[in-house]
Amino acid sequence: MRRVLRALVPGGTAVLTMCGCASVPRDAGVGDVSRVVEERTGHRLAWQPGQLITPPGGEELEAQLQGEPTIDQAVEIALANNRDLLAALEDLGIARADLMAARTVRNPVFAGEIHLPGDRYKPYEIALTQTLVDLLQLRRRRAVGEAEFEAARLRLSASVVGFAGEVRGDYYTLQAAQASLAQQQTTAAAAEASTELAKRQHEAGNISDLDLETEQSLYEQAKLDLARAELEELQARERLLSDLGAMRTMALRLPALAAVPAEPEKTAEEVEAAQTARLDVQLARADLEAARKALPIARAAPFGELAAGVHWDREAGGETSHGPTATIPIPLFDRGLAARTRAAAMLRRAEQRLHALAVTAGSEARTARERLVEARARAEYVAGVVVPRRQRIVQLTQLEYNAMLRGVFDLIRARQALASAQREQVLALRDYWLARTEMDVAMSGVAGFTVRPERRQPEWKENE
Repeated sequence: MRRVLRALVPGGTAVLTMCGCASVPRDAGVGDVSRVVEERTGHRLAWQPGQLITPPGGEELEAQLQGEPTIDQAVEIALANNRDLLAALEDLGIARADLMAARTVRNPVFAGEIHLPGDRYKPYEIALTQTLVDLLQLRRRRAVGEAEFEAARLRLSASVVGFAGEVRGDYYTLQAAQASLAQQQTTAAAAEASTELAKRQHEAGNISDLDLETEQSLYEQAKLDLARAELEELQARERLLSDLGAMRTMALRLPALAAVPAEPEKTAEEVEAAQTARLDVQLARADLEAARKALPIARAAPFGELAAGVHWDREAGGETSHGPTATIPIPLFDRGLAARTRAAAMLRRAEQRLHALAVTAGSEARTARERLVEARARAEYVAGVVVPRRQRIVQLTQLEYNAMLRGVFDLIRARQALASAQREQVLALRDYWLARTEMDVAMSGVAGFTVRPERRQPEWKENE
C-alpha cells in the first residue's frame, strides 16, 4: 500500500498541477478589443493591462488641442485620456481573472487529528482529499469560462465603440453651438444697431412710440437668444472636454461643420445585410452559449462536495493503518433544484434576448437610415434653397434701399432673416452629422453600451 501511495500521490499531484495551470490570454483580450475598435472606428487603443496612466495636465492637454483639432484627433485624445474609459478597460482584467478561476482546479484538502491523552505512541490521523466533481466538470467549467470571457470582451468592445460615437456626437454638437453662437452674436449686434437708430429717429420725430417699442422688444429678445446660445456653447464645450479627460475648463475652438458629402448613403439592402455583424447580436450569442454550457454544471450542484483521497492512522498501541477515504454528500435537503431552475431560466432568457435583438436590430437600423436620409434632404434644401433665397432678398432690399424705396429697418430685417437662415443651415448640418453618427451606432449595435452609465444621454439620442 505504501508503494502504491508513493506512486500515486506524486502523479496525481502533477496531473492536478497541470490542470490548474492552464493558459489564459496574456493580454487579457486587449488585442481583440483594439482590433474590433479599429475596424469600426478607425482608431486603435494604446492602453495595456496593468498600465496606470497619469491624467494629462491642463497645459499638456491645451497643447494637444492647439489650433482647431479635428474630430479624429478628439476621438484619439478621448480614447487615451478619458478616465471612465480607462476604468472600464480594467473589466478585461477582471474577466481574465474569472477565466483563470474557471480553468483552475481547487486545491486538495489536508486534514489531521491528534488524539490526547496517549501513551508513548502518540495516536494521530491524517487525510488528503480532492473534490471529484471539480475534476469531472473541469472541461465544462473551462468552456463556460471561455464563453463568459468572450461575452465580456464583446461587451467592452461595444462600450468603447459606443463611447467613440458619443465623442463624435459631442464634437458635432459643439461645432454647431459655436457656429450658432456666432450667428446669434451677429443677430444681436444688428438688433442693437436697429434699436439705436430707432431711438435717434424717435427723438427726431420720424417714427412713432409703437415703432420704437417694437425695435426695443426685438433687441431684448435677441439678447435672450444670445444668452441661451452662450449657455448651449458652454454646455457643449464642457461635455466634450469631459470626454477628452480635461481636469479644468479651457478654450476650445473647432473648425466649421463640414458640408454634406456627395457620396450617397447606404442602401436599405446594405443596412439589412450588416445586421449579423452587430456587436450586440454577437454578444447575445455569446451569452446564450455561456448559458447553454452552464446548464450541465448546474445539474451536478448537489454533489459539489464529493471528494476522494487517502488517509493514514496510528493507534495508541502503535498500530498503523492506511487506505482510501471518500466524502459523499447526501442530497437530502438541497437536491440542486434551485441551481437547475436558475440555469434553465438564464438559458431561456438568453434565447429570448437573442430573438428580441433579431426583431429590433433591423428596425433600429432602418429607422436610423430614414433619419439620415431626411437629415440629408433637409440640409441640402436649406443650403440650396432657403439660404440663397434669403441672400437674394438681402440683395434686392439693398437695391431698393439705395433707390430710397425701402427703409433702413427693412434692410436690417432682411439681414437678420439671412442670419436666421444661416443658423438654420448650421443646425441642419449638425442634425445630419449626428444622424450619421447614430447610423454608425445602429450598424455597430452599440446603442445602450456606455462606459459611463450614470451620464445623461446626449440630447440627439433617444433614451433607451
